[in-house]
Amino acid sequence: MFGISLTALCGKVPAVRDLLSFIAVVTLCFIVSSTAFGTDEPSSLEPLQGLRGGAKVDALVDLVVERQRALTSLEATFVQDKSSELLLEPVTSKGRFRFKAPDRVRWDYESPDEMIVVFAGETLTTFRPSDHVAEKIRVPKKHRRFVKVLAGTQPLDELKSQFSLTLSDRGAPEPLVLTLRPIHRTLKRKLAQVRLEIDRMLLLPVVVEYQDADGDSTRYEFIDLRVDPEINDEVFELDLGDDVRINTIEMPD
Repeated sequence: MFGISLTALCGKVPAVRDLLSFIAVVTLCFIVSSTAFGTDEPSSLEPLQGLRGGAKVDALVDLVVERQRALTSLEATFVQDKSSELLLEPVTSKGRFRFKAPDRVRWDYESPDEMIVVFAGETLTTFRPSDHVAEKIRVPKKHRRFVKVLAGTQPLDELKSQFSLTLSDRGAPEPLVLTLRPIHRTLKRKLAQVRLEIDRMLLLPVVVEYQDADGDSTRYEFIDLRVDPEINDEVFELDLGDDVRINTIEMPD
């Protein structure tokens, strides 16, 4: 489905390779403290009672998508933990995440290295202030669905055609665990699986962890979550100074 465009995009822009982690995000990842888990089974999960296998997965996806589609905006602090055979020890990055419906996303990586990633309209922009370098990727219409996956704005139900889904339910208060494994060969070369922990009360992903095909792993956690805050449109318009070198990448039609 994605062919050369995926390979070229991930190969040319390091930030986009990192964003492939968010192929798991299935729209948005909402991380809350462990106190959000209730001790009783919430009434919102009643549609799952008595279901098993694929029927239970489908019912859960419907519930999560209903919550996702109701969002107009989201703001949170995020923590990213990355492990790799190439790293002496896991690396932790921290920053700020903002989303505005239907498809605008901004990631501000603040430590250890500053970087800004914005997806708005047909353009995916990465900016590294310390290097005075930015990349702008102009995405043709037919490829925007995939970039939405990368940027974290693709609804969970629309990912069912790209992943096989399995569900583990150990009962309250434990979260529901949804594991996604890629179906298409192009994605399999990069991604082994994605693991989502879904809060029983919020009916939203609370932990997102993905494993690369080579064994590397990345875990995202979001804290200080604010649902539907006021976010100005200007947040998604990067003002790059004259001293910034801009590399423009045109994806093939």
